[in-house]
Amino acid sequence: MLDVMDSFAVRTLRSIAQMVKLLGAECAVVGIQPEVAFSMVQLGLTLQGMTTALDLEDGLDALQARAPVQSSPL
Repeated sequence: MLDVMDSFAVRTLRSIAQMVKLLGAECAVVGIQPEVAFSMVQLGLTLQGMTTALDLEDGLDALQARAPVQSSPL
């Protein structure tokens, strides 16, 4: 859990998300506290292009919605 989100932490999250994407998976950043999100906006730090969600359940729902539909084998 991060109490502070600075530019280094945002760059690290972006790098992790890019590495995960190279492995063929998707990731979501979840659980950013409102105070931290507010500070990020004030500092101009964004997670643009990344899936974000309020909590784990919402994050899993968002990832599932982005997943391609797979047909079942006959």
